[in-house]
Amino acid sequence: MTTPSPDKPSVAFLGLGKMGLAMAANLQRAGHPLVVWNRSPDKAGPLVSAGAKLATSPAAAVQAADIVVSSLADDTSLRAVVAGPDGVLAGLRPGAIHIGTSTVSPSLSDELAQVHAEAGGRYVAGPVVGRVPAAEAAQLVTFVAGDPTAIESVRAVIVAYAPMMVVVGARQGQAAVAKLIANFLGASGMDLIGQSLAWGEKAGLPPDLVPQMLAGFFGNPGTREYIAKIGERDFDSVGFTAAGGLKDVQLMIDAAQGVDLRLSSAEALRAKLDAAVARGWRDKDWSCFTEIDRT
Repeated sequence: MTTPSPDKPSVAFLGLGKMGLAMAANLQRAGHPLVVWNRSPDKAGPLVSAGAKLATSPAAAVQAADIVVSSLADDTSLRAVVAGPDGVLAGLRPGAIHIGTSTVSPSLSDELAQVHAEAGGRYVAGPVVGRVPAAEAAQLVTFVAGDPTAIESVRAVIVAYAPMMVVVGARQGQAAVAKLIANFLGASGMDLIGQSLAWGEKAGLPPDLVPQMLAGFFGNPGTREYIAKIGERDFDSVGFTAAGGLKDVQLMIDAAQGVDLRLSSAEALRAKLDAAVARGWRDKDWSCFTEIDRT
């Protein structure tokens, strides 16, 4: 049982997938009074056992909250949870701040800022970067955009799950763009890894040579994980699904088109992810698209 601190703002956390559950647990450990909601209530069990309250709807979850944090799959689910008949806006109290941590489109981020303002609340876009182990260890990175005063008001909440907090601007859509660029870099790196390994294998190079070259080129620990993951074809230990990756790549393409830029590399990634999903791999780790070049 975690004892909440009366000196800390109360938090409503919406969405308890792998990332959301870890982030909510970090907020709970930091002493924030916590109310949680998830479409599948059983996922809230560990948090409720530790002292959180379980709400029956997003509106009920946010009624008494100073700060709302959401971790949802995509534009459709986030919009529904915010604007539905039992959604956030139906229960949000005046002055409350909603932090959206999902990877969504820049246009939705700007839309949510407007509808929250009309309802008397404030919206801070704060998509997070990192895999589930980083979330569990409270080592996520987040790009944050919104009203500067609102951002400062929620800084202590954000750093409880994402201590590296990068403020990118006042318009909420800017945070979404920054997150999509980060994911584009990650996906492009995986594509390079897969093609490099495929080339080395097809050319008959010693099997350890290209992984050594890649390890020297990519120093980031997360990238090194993917070098091993793709090299070993370990696509069943899932950090992020191919279906989710396809959604994010489409967001990258759409967002770039909004500023008259064609991301040809992202279009190639989309084709490979489409092919991976067509092979029945939608629930495998999204790095499985690299197998398209290798088979």
